[in-house]
Amino acid sequence: MSGAGKLARALAALYGAVATAALGAVAVLGDSTAATYAAGLTAFWWLPPALAVVPVAVATRAWGVLATVLAPAVAAGALLGPLVLPGRGGGPSDLRVATFNVSGTRGLEGLRLLVERWQPDVLLLQEVSPAARAQLDERYPRYPHRWYGATSPAADGSGDDGDAVWSTLPITSSRPVTGLPAGARPAHVVVLDARSAGGPAELPVLSLHLASPCIGCTSWGRANNPAGGTERAARVRVAEARRYAQLARELAAAGPVVLGGDVNSSDFNEPLRVLTGDGPDGGGLTDVHRAVGTRPQLTRGSNPGFARVDVVLTSGLEPVADAEGTAGGSTHAPVVADLRWER
Repeated sequence: MSGAGKLARALAALYGAVATAALGAVAVLGDSTAATYAAGLTAFWWLPPALAVVPVAVATRAWGVLATVLAPAVAAGALLGPLVLPGRGGGPSDLRVATFNVSGTRGLEGLRLLVERWQPDVLLLQEVSPAARAQLDERYPRYPHRWYGATSPAADGSGDDGDAVWSTLPITSSRPVTGLPAGARPAHVVVLDARSAGGPAELPVLSLHLASPCIGCTSWGRANNPAGGTERAARVRVAEARRYAQLARELAAAGPVVLGGDVNSSDFNEPLRVLTGDGPDGGGLTDVHRAVGTRPQLTRGSNPGFARVDVVLTSGLEPVADAEGTAGGSTHAPVVADLRWER
């Protein structure tokens, strides 16, 4: 074997060993450390190379290299496999739902593009600051029914982080979500009358924004984060997910439900797994992108972003199509989901 071949094999083995160790750390430590939280969040970038190494290792009989990359390759297949399966979704839809973290006033151009191109029936918005709301109150007559949540207090006493629901369907009621952990953003169940769209008289929807990470923070409230530093924010995020999972199961027992928002979690982070899990603590929700999406949909950061943290989740509605919109100045890209009533 040439020197270059030996070097390539050594580098592949090193990559496999590091990726396997990272997977183990994520499995054991979860989101409780900055390193494992970030590793889970960005798994799309460091796992797929294992899929390319496996056939090369087999062809060259580099069994030691194959052993080191096998676990990352399996994990990458689980992550990417559902995104490339053919024949999923399609056909007519009954309801178009979009979620978008507008990042205060920075994402207002993205909101304009979202409304003009996709014309969602329901918009689930996050980080709608008072300044953004003031600019939006007289715009977009397509949405005569609007609900705004209270802005959550930052550690410095300011409030600029509220959620909102805009709808072409009538809003009939709203109620606060109780039982959330300290440091969580407030949330409400907003009930829509979906009969004009062929749905039920009561369709509960939630605009979610789970606790933001504070990478490297160790003290409560640093960086104006009410959820605290890395470890505490991770606990808050998981506790939020468990409460929303419980609530989703309760709501789904009566009919369809839609949750959407910025969950600050990707496929390898615990909160999203809790929301979509089928176990006793899972929400049993369908992740629309995992069901019918065909692109990585890395919504956080510049295009392409570094992680998929913005999701539409549902129970009692069939996913039809899924798309990523344009950020337009926001730190997030919107997600658009076409849904169909289950017959």
